[in-house]
Amino acid sequence: MKTFRLKGLQLVFPGEESPEQQPVPFQDGLVINREEGDQMWLVDARLPEAGDDVQAMFDEMQETGERFVMDVTITDESNDPATMVGSVRETLPLSEGFSVLFDAYMALQQEEVFNYILESLVEDGYSGKELIEEFKNRKADQGAWSEQVAKTLYEEAAKEDASIPTQDEGK
Repeated sequence: MKTFRLKGLQLVFPGEESPEQQPVPFQDGLVINREEGDQMWLVDARLPEAGDDVQAMFDEMQETGERFVMDVTITDESNDPATMVGSVRETLPLSEGFSVLFDAYMALQQEEVFNYILESLVEDGYSGKELIEEFKNRKADQGAWSEQVAKTLYEEAAKEDASIPTQDEGK
């Protein structure tokens, strides 16, 4: 197993026109690559007491087993976030605040995001040096690509009239 410090966590939900990012105000956390055959990750976030609404949201997500897209940044705030699909495994009350444990898997590896960007550039008619420059620009805007990936995942789920695909369904 490999363990990393959690540096950023946002939940990404389908919105009217585009996905809506909801930052999770955590105090501390860990991200654990279990390095098992199922390639599942654990994300543990310790949240401050933020009122009953936040904890109630996570409790409801746990009860329903709802899967959702989330952006997870590890080790350093300047790192690009990893887009994951996850669900709430458990919420635990603490003496100050509470802890949320997520089961998650990578929705796309970084190489797949780059392929996705290149495909969109070709579809948009870019070629030659313009393609290279626009690739650099779009690659730098990871937040927008995370939203695009989330939108695609939610659209695919809606077409299938299902929730976000499980790891096995998504591959």
